[in-house]
Amino acid sequence: MALSLNGTTGISGVDGSASAPAIKGTDNNSGISYASDTVNINTGGTTRATIDSSGSLDVPSNFPIKVSGSEKLRIASDGKIGIGLTSPATAMHIKNAD
Repeated sequence: MALSLNGTTGISGVDGSASAPAIKGTDNNSGISYASDTVNINTGGTTRATIDSSGSLDVPSNFPIKVSGSEKLRIASDGKIGIGLTSPATAMHIKNAD
């Protein structure tokens, strides 16, 4: 079965607001929703990431990157980048090898 997109706001005939995701998982408040020129990724009823019409990824706060469930890199909300730690103290903070 193919999905039909209406060209501007998401799947035809689907609201797509954060409170009613257009594509959802097993609960009613997680999934993908669409807004004007954006695609939103929602979990727990909250938008966790947005991709806009220029292709930019926007997250509402810190941006952790995990591998096998363990955080390896973080871009903090103040712009600092931490590798191997969750609270970078400088613009680029790399944890020393153990």
